[in-house]
Amino acid sequence: MKIGIRRGSMGNPEMDQLFAQVAEIGFDGVELEVAADYEETMLSSDEGRAQLKQLSADSGVAIPSLCVGALWQSSPAATDESLLERSRFLIEAGIAAAADLGAAWMLVPIAPSEEEISHEECTERWIREMKRVAPVAEQADVILCPENVGRGCGKSAEELKTLADGAASSHIKTYYDIGNATAFENDPVEEIKFLGDLIGEVHVKDREGDLLGDGIVDIRGSLAALKEIGYDDWLVLETPATDDPMAAGEYNLEYLQGVLADLQ
Repeated sequence: MKIGIRRGSMGNPEMDQLFAQVAEIGFDGVELEVAADYEETMLSSDEGRAQLKQLSADSGVAIPSLCVGALWQSSPAATDESLLERSRFLIEAGIAAAADLGAAWMLVPIAPSEEEISHEECTERWIREMKRVAPVAEQADVILCPENVGRGCGKSAEELKTLADGAASSHIKTYYDIGNATAFENDPVEEIKFLGDLIGEVHVKDREGDLLGDGIVDIRGSLAALKEIGYDDWLVLETPATDDPMAAGEYNLEYLQGVLADLQ
């Protein structure tokens, strides 16, 4: 497995500093954000993406995935048509950016509607939107991965599977977060086994502790379960930056590498 980290977990430094720091620590990759101000970011232009590709090549740090964090402001479950259209634009723009950068996966947080709607309606709206965009993802060869973020309609592995199965596309999988699962009082070990090859990518963080191993998440058991189902793709840290992102990143990477080595 390769190990990456989210930009936010490094304290959101400027891009040149980000790639240099991530390379210095020894991470294999970094996950970038499709933000609400997308049009103002480097991801939105050919020139900006060219710069990101150059930073990646020079540092040896891959960009395995993008996260469409902007969906928290414009959800695919939105009842407001302007918000729904914005969500569609952001997802399709993110797919195009991911394809250009060589990112194989795109995290789509299962954000709720701006209005109170039922769980069933939220699920129906998400499935509808994933079905709609699946051909775009397939053509770009980017896998969309709804994540168990704890709001909307995707807290559990069963709910994630319902969304993925409903979309009925090889390019709609799931982004599984072991820290979120623990926060919802779900068992990440059992949920990982349940989801199996529907897991496209994995977020790693602890709960009730800033550093890996300091909290209550069964990290070792989760990684063992991932190995059991044959998962061999990216583990992406979504850990707190703390007051010293470099020190936290170094500690967390060493911790995760140690657990993986023990499981060999």
